[in-house]
Parts: sequence; structure tokens; C-alpha cells
Amino acid sequence: MKNCTSEEINNLENSQIEIANNCKNALAKLKTNTWKQRLAKIAHNWRTRSRLSRLDDAQLKDIGLTAADVDHEVNKSLWK
Repeated sequence: MKNCTSEEINNLENSQIEIANNCKNALAKLKTNTWKQRLAKIAHNWRTRSRLSRLDDAQLKDIGLTAADVDHEVNKSLWK
């Protein structure tokens, strides 16, 4: 069995701490994503996609989008 150096042990411990912190952050984010926030996101997506669909070709060109890009975005589910 290989003996680990103190640096390797520290790296391993830091990696484990980082993974634990990432898990905690992900769980905290899930808990804060309430139904009100989901509804607000749906409303936001509906408004922005509605406005996007009304832009003409010159306006789309100004922002670097094509009609196909707009069609793809507008046809997504509102919760995505």
C-alpha cells in the first residue's frame, strides 16, 4: 500500500470539502426554488419570448439572431 504525502492528504481533504460544499449549495438552491419563483420564471419566459417573436428581421440581425433561433426559443416549454 502506498503512503500518502501530507500534500496529497491535504488535496484529498480539500476535494472532499469542496464536494460537500457544492452539495450543500445545491440543496439550499433547491429549497429556495419555491412555486412563486417558478411561476415568476414562467411569466418572464412568456413575456420575453412574446416580445422576441415580434421583432423584425433587421432587429434580429442587430442582436445576432436568425428567424430559426427565434422559432426554436419561442417553441420551448414556458418552464424551460
